[in-house]
Amino acid sequence: MSLSKLIQEKRCILVCGGGGVGKTTISASLAIAASHHRERVLVLTIDPSQRLLQAFGYPDALLHQGGEPLELDSTVKDALGVPASSHLSVAVLNPRWVIDQVIDQTLSPGKAAILRKTVLYREMTQMIHGLQEYTAYEWVTRMIAENRYDLIVLDTPPAFHAKEFFNAPEKIRNLMESRVFRIFIPKEGSWFKSVISFSWVEKLLGEGLFRESALFFETFLSLRDRILERCRMLSEFFRSDSVGVVAVATPEVSATLELEGLVTFLKEKAIPLRGIVVNQIEQAPERMDALELPSVELFEKLKKLHEHQEARSERAHEAFERLKNRYSGFEVVGVPLCWSADGFEILRQNSITLI
Repeated sequence: MSLSKLIQEKRCILVCGGGGVGKTTISASLAIAASHHRERVLVLTIDPSQRLLQAFGYPDALLHQGGEPLELDSTVKDALGVPASSHLSVAVLNPRWVIDQVIDQTLSPGKAAILRKTVLYREMTQMIHGLQEYTAYEWVTRMIAENRYDLIVLDTPPAFHAKEFFNAPEKIRNLMESRVFRIFIPKEGSWFKSVISFSWVEKLLGEGLFRESALFFETFLSLRDRILERCRMLSEFFRSDSVGVVAVATPEVSATLELEGLVTFLKEKAIPLRGIVVNQIEQAPERMDALELPSVELFEKLKKLHEHQEARSERAHEAFERLKNRYSGFEVVGVPLCWSADGFEILRQNSITLI
């Protein structure tokens, strides 16, 4: 499937790739390209580096805020080449913000207030492995269900963490069914009910923390069934016809190795890959005979630099051709390395190249 068809037909595109391959830039560029075909587009990042807002010109103060998406104003849209009739929005995932919404939707106000007062709840973003992935799914699927956006482009963490992203349903499910929950939330009629207290656990945690932990898990139990159901749905979501996965790499050896690992991983998980973007392909320099230089010495220095750049460009294009041959079953799109003082211009050029 071509990238052009992908952005016209899918409801969600997951963009994966290694660190430093320009994955966030490609995510933003895909969203800009999609705005020419879809009226309401959102580009959302769960990448901890959170470069997405910077790419669209938002100040650093917003980077860790999260919350509702921010729609680009007409000036930014014009600079990016986004049609005036389209609505392009950008957002950074804030897991705590999404969990708060889930709690308010699931628990009564009284139980929600009790849960929020516990120490464990305040530390929950670090406690639950995979929380970012779970909350990203919660947020994306809610927006799809509410029909808020025609297309959501999801910028995932770098390749190693992307695997964690796809493994999140199983890991969260294992936690929800772990001994931690069995200790604090036993089944009705179990031997726990006949025991006054877990003295060894109390001694280990301290009476105050033990009782608060029990309170946290007792209240959190109301969310557990919803989380387990969402994890089941998340596994299916990755394979849904409405979702497309795009892998990003560069011609560099380390990036192509990461790409190979990611493609193999997706295949093992039966998650269909829809396309590959090879980013930052260095272009051949301009011809030197068109330059007027003041001295022979300067000419010789520039000649060496020119030859070095030509060699880099040749290697990059050879690597691109090898990737096209290796992954001939996918559409492999090359994006040239762009140099510009204007970041918007780079995004605009990339969006044209991608489709």
